[in-house]
Amino acid sequence: MEFSISNTQKKILLLSCLMIVIYLTFRFLLPLTVPFVFAGVVSVLYYPFLRKAYDKIFPNETETSTTLPDKKSEHNKRRKKRIFLMIAVGLFYVLILLLAALLFGYLWGQVKSLLLNLPFYQAKCMVLLKDCCCKIDNVFHIREGASYAYIQTTVGDNWSNSGNAVLLKATGYSMQLAKQIFSLLFSIVITIIATFFMIQEYDDIRAFLLNSEAGRNVCRMVQKCKETLKAYVKAQGLIMVLDGTVCTLAFWIIGQPYFLILGLVVAIVDALPVLGAGLILLPYALLLLLSKELGHAVILLFTYAACVGIRQVTEPKMISGKVGIKPLYTIAGMYVGFKLFGVFGLLLGPIGLLIIKEAYQNYL
Repeated sequence: MEFSISNTQKKILLLSCLMIVIYLTFRFLLPLTVPFVFAGVVSVLYYPFLRKAYDKIFPNETETSTTLPDKKSEHNKRRKKRIFLMIAVGLFYVLILLLAALLFGYLWGQVKSLLLNLPFYQAKCMVLLKDCCCKIDNVFHIREGASYAYIQTTVGDNWSNSGNAVLLKATGYSMQLAKQIFSLLFSIVITIIATFFMIQEYDDIRAFLLNSEAGRNVCRMVQKCKETLKAYVKAQGLIMVLDGTVCTLAFWIIGQPYFLILGLVVAIVDALPVLGAGLILLPYALLLLLSKELGHAVILLFTYAACVGIRQVTEPKMISGKVGIKPLYTIAGMYVGFKLFGVFGLLLGPIGLLIIKEAYQNYL
């Protein structure tokens, strides 16, 4: 008895296998090749700009000539281009690291200022807690101060125990932290070196891929992924700017002294789905509500609604318009990607959908 499957069943089977391959690649292979993937992304995005800059700086090097160049001139040309690319890649990563260092220094300064003022905020929270406990005592006819004394004793014991546990863990993980820092520095060095060689061999790699049908499909898919990445970065950048501006303005209106740092933090945290900006805005609004600052609490609630609206309207349209996938599928891909791979899945999900779409149109 012969076993045969229909064309539709064959497509479903191939798509299922492709999904499994994509999942295994993202789950196990991608973490091992992060420096090279990052270097490839930088090369694809950065090389067109470098090529235009090189043509403008050295116009004579790119002019067509009727005479065959000798070995010495060809060697000098390659050497000049290699030095130019080395300087360009070095400046790019120096700029990135410098911006990261400046941002870290600014945030660290704000954190130190917050730690210095921590006793004031702690005392303010204790006053608020005591006031809430007094109201609970009156409602349930408990002896005045009983609930506050119970919470104070419980929190004090837990705080002491957690402080000791954190100290022990910090001592135990110090060597592991040193290893992680060394691994990060090593990965940065490998990424820089890989970027230089990929940009140097960019034209040769692209020409090699364009010589075959499979290579042309890979180039087309890379171009689509490039558009996806550009759209994602543009969308996230626009959303973070809008959210950061709205939140900073809201914190300034309610008189928060750290309105700049809080606005930046909310804009970054808003990249996380499910909770997003509500991770900071909603507890803060609740705290203001308990402090009888109803107007300020309402401002933060409206701010949270504005952040949610900005993300829900801007993100799917900007990404799906470039990727060629419907907004519903884009949202579904981002959600599944986040559930499987965390925050990075917000980008990996649409890319996985794009790979499936391209494979289906070209091979199935």
